[in-house]
Amino acid sequence: MQRVIVRDARVFDGTGRDPVAGRDVIVEDGRISAIQAGGAALRGDIVVDANGATLLPGLTDAHVHLGIVGAPSRPQGDGSLVDYALLVGTLIEETLHEGFTTVRDAGGLDPAWARAVAAGSIRGPRILPSGSFLTQTGGHGDARAAHQAVHGPGSIAGLVANPEVVDGADALRRAAREQLRRGATQIKVFVSGGVLSPTDPLESIQFTVEEIAAAVEVARSWGTYVLVHAHTSAAMRNALSAGARSIEHASMLDEETAQRILGAGAFVVPTLLIVSRLPPLGPAEAAKAARVSGASRESVRLAHASRIPLGSGSDLVGVDQARRAGEIVEKAKEIGPMAALVSATRVNAELFGLADRIGTIEPGKDADLILVRGDPLDRIETLAEPNGVPFVLQRGEVVRDDEGRASAG
Repeated sequence: MQRVIVRDARVFDGTGRDPVAGRDVIVEDGRISAIQAGGAALRGDIVVDANGATLLPGLTDAHVHLGIVGAPSRPQGDGSLVDYALLVGTLIEETLHEGFTTVRDAGGLDPAWARAVAAGSIRGPRILPSGSFLTQTGGHGDARAAHQAVHGPGSIAGLVANPEVVDGADALRRAAREQLRRGATQIKVFVSGGVLSPTDPLESIQFTVEEIAAAVEVARSWGTYVLVHAHTSAAMRNALSAGARSIEHASMLDEETAQRILGAGAFVVPTLLIVSRLPPLGPAEAAKAARVSGASRESVRLAHASRIPLGSGSDLVGVDQARRAGEIVEKAKEIGPMAALVSATRVNAELFGLADRIGTIEPGKDADLILVRGDPLDRIETLAEPNGVPFVLQRGEVVRDDEGRASAG
C-alpha cells in the first residue's frame, strides 16, 4: 500500500466552500484517507510539497470528443487508421496531462479506448464513452451534403465510432442497445439542428418524443441515461418530455424551459469555448455559429440564476484539443470562478453518477488531485495556460510533476 502525503496545501475542496490553507492530505492505496491541519510529523512513501499552490480535485469535462479529429463527413480524418489511432492516443494523454482526470466523451470515441485506459495500455483520464451519436436522417449527425445520397464511412468496431443514422422508435431502440453492448456508459442523441451540419436548420426539432423516449427506455434499463445535443428551447422541451437527463449546449434557453429542466432534475452542460475554436466556416455555418455564440452566455446566466445544476464541457474537436480548461475560464466570466470550478468538479461528478468517488477532496474519495500555482479563484486563467497545472495525481500516482514537488518520504 503506497502512502502519499500532500503537505502544506491550500485546499479548494470542490464543495463550494472557501479554500483552507495549511492542510496535509493523506493518500493511502489511491484514496484520500485523511485531511488535517499541517505541521504534524507524517511519513509517506511520497511526500508532495504543496507550499505556494492550491490543491484541487482533478478537473472533469462532461463534453469531449476525443475521437473526432476530422471534418463532419469523415470524423477520423483523412490519414490512415494508424495515424488516427496515434493521434487519439496522444489527445487522451494530453487531456490527463492538463489536469482532467475524468471525462465523458459525448460521442465519436469507440468504448474500446476507455477500456484501454482502464487496463493501463494508455495513460489517460477515466473515460465515460457514449460511442456513436444517434441522429435522424437529415439531422445534425447526418454529414451528407444536399446533393449526396451515400453516407460516409461507417464505424469500425473497436476503433472508430461514427454517427448512426436511424429513424423510428424501434431503430432508436436497437441503436441504443448496440452502443451499450459495445461499452457505452450513456447514450447520446441529437435532438436539434447544429452549427456544422450541412442541411438542417438550427431550429429544427429532431426525433419525436416517442423516438427519444425509446432511447431513454433502453438507457434506463441498463441503469444509465440519455444526453442530448439541443440548442433551442423547443428541442430541450421535447427531450425533457422523453426523459433525457443531460442537456448539452442549451444555447437558446428561455425561462419556461429553465423551470422545466429544474423540475425534471436534469443537468445542463453549456459549451462556450468551442465557438472560438472552430475552423474557418462557410457563410451558412458562420451565421449559425454567431447566433449560438450570441445567445449561449445569456443562457448560462439564466440557468445559473434558476439554480439548474450546471456541468462543464469543452466540446473541442479536431487535431488540437489543448487548453480545454478554457471552458472553465469562459464560464467564470458569466457565473464567477467559484461556480465555474464547482461545475468542473462536484457537479460533473454528480452528473456522471460518480459523486461517491470523485469531484471533491474528502476522505474516501479517489486521490485524483491537481496543484495550481497561486489561487485560481483570483486568476482562473491559470488553468488554461500551458504550465498552469504543473502537478497531477491520479488515484494516488504522480503523473505530472513539472516543478519537482514530489520526493521519496
